[in-house]
Amino acid sequence: MSGYTREFLSIEQALKEIVRKIDKEDIKSATGKSESFFRKCSDESDNEHNLHLKDAVELDILAFKKGLGTPLMSCIEALIKSKGTVNEYEAITTSLLNIGGRIGSLMEKIKDFTHIHSEGGISLSKREKDEIYKSIASLEEKIVNLKISVDKN
Repeated sequence: MSGYTREFLSIEQALKEIVRKIDKEDIKSATGKSESFFRKCSDESDNEHNLHLKDAVELDILAFKKGLGTPLMSCIEALIKSKGTVNEYEAITTSLLNIGGRIGSLMEKIKDFTHIHSEGGISLSKREKDEIYKSIASLEEKIVNLKISVDKN
């Protein structure tokens, strides 16, 4: 199937992102499988190599520890929600509201963490940076849900 275009926000795309962003030694250590194996799994036209649930969980845990969120879990959740939603307008509205809430939370953390009396003063401490990265990852998950809701229309 040359020229085949991947589905928007497919599990294969999420896997490809993980493999691109995480060191191959970390992947091997977490799953016992090579980076090239997962590259093959990320090819939708390769029916011989499939991502196992156990490996998906390990890769998402690894991605989460590296501050990259949980791309596979987010994609699966968004795909399930998009298939189960009857009212597309409701799905888009819910996604936008979730994004708004996450942005508000992120803004509040940044405001608190850059206050002169915060843990790091006007500079961010490691813990504060970690909290901000987690908030950004959470926001990114909600943006993925929005993209799927819009793509469905």
